[in-house]
Amino acid sequence: MQQEWFESWFDSPYYKLLYRHRDETEAAAFIKYLLEEIHLEKGAKILDMPCGNGRHSVVMADLGYDVSGIDLSERNICEALLNDQPNLHFFEHDMREQLYTNQFDVVMNLFTSFGYFDSEEENKKAMQSIAVSLKPDGILVIDFFNDNSLRKNLKSADKIKVDEVEFFIERKIENNFVKKSIHIKDCEKEFDFEECVQLLELRDFENYYTPFGLITEKIYGDYQLNPFTENSERLIIIARKKK
Repeated sequence: MQQEWFESWFDSPYYKLLYRHRDETEAAAFIKYLLEEIHLEKGAKILDMPCGNGRHSVVMADLGYDVSGIDLSERNICEALLNDQPNLHFFEHDMREQLYTNQFDVVMNLFTSFGYFDSEEENKKAMQSIAVSLKPDGILVIDFFNDNSLRKNLKSADKIKVDEVEFFIERKIENNFVKKSIHIKDCEKEFDFEECVQLLELRDFENYYTPFGLITEKIYGDYQLNPFTENSERLIIIARKKK
């Protein structure tokens, strides 16, 4: 059975190499602002889904929360498990499959971690898994790109060199997905990967989570939690599960 794009790409060492420039200081500050904004008490249970290699889960655990992270990538979870803290737990798991019921005060879906799937049914399954994981009155945080801003500012091509590895990247919008083709040259070796993320707006997310008892409370437009506008870089949604 052929792997889905996110299974092969996120499990590749080249993914981490390409994105190692990400501003972890900004990400940590965003998480701190966010947890203060939702008035989450220390010791509350947070699910980071998907969690990648756990770098943001670690920030939340260091702030005094009990954090569980799940991710489909075996490589990511193995790396995450190197963080040995009693309030930090990691599991290899597919977010489309239900794992928890009414266990978490907050579920975090951060840094564009939705819209990877080919079908609406899979998106609905992923959202159902998220919603069921939340306790009544629990909070869902979704951090996604702003569809309108991305469409206006999409850069069609890039050439990036990291150490001795060259990345040739092409981007396009096709069938309501933003598609990124990544060709890699590493000495004499060459590889091809892709990213393919659905273009989603607030109303799309609401159509996914409202049937599972969640209601939008607030939306923000960047990692400093400024108000959302049509030109904002991000779409950050705070939704609450009915009691």
